[in-house]
Amino acid sequence: MMIVKGPILVPEIPDHAGDVLDEETIRKAFLIISRNGVLIDVQHSLINVGRLLELYVTDSPMDWQGAILPKGTLFGSIDVLNEEIQEAIRNGKYTGLSILAAPMKSVAEMDRGNR
Repeated sequence: MMIVKGPILVPEIPDHAGDVLDEETIRKAFLIISRNGVLIDVQHSLINVGRLLELYVTDSPMDWQGAILPKGTLFGSIDVLNEEIQEAIRNGKYTGLSILAAPMKSVAEMDRGNR
């Protein structure tokens, strides 16, 4: 068993692709994920390797492994079920979390009307 936890989206900090999100957008993404579920995969392969255990947005700045992350950071805990992926994490091949978004859709379109 392996559970990993960490920041997924950090306001105003570019992600690996260079995208920058504000706190409001991150909170909207949190609601969409919470309402509709999420696939846990590796490198956006769309092959399920785990389960989301916890998802929350910080209400104040917080210290995470020596870095101060701003209010509005999306954090998650993931139960990694795939043993090969667990080993790759232990070996340092995978060191972070991210989300795959559909940039061609607005937040309202992704929400699917679930309110």
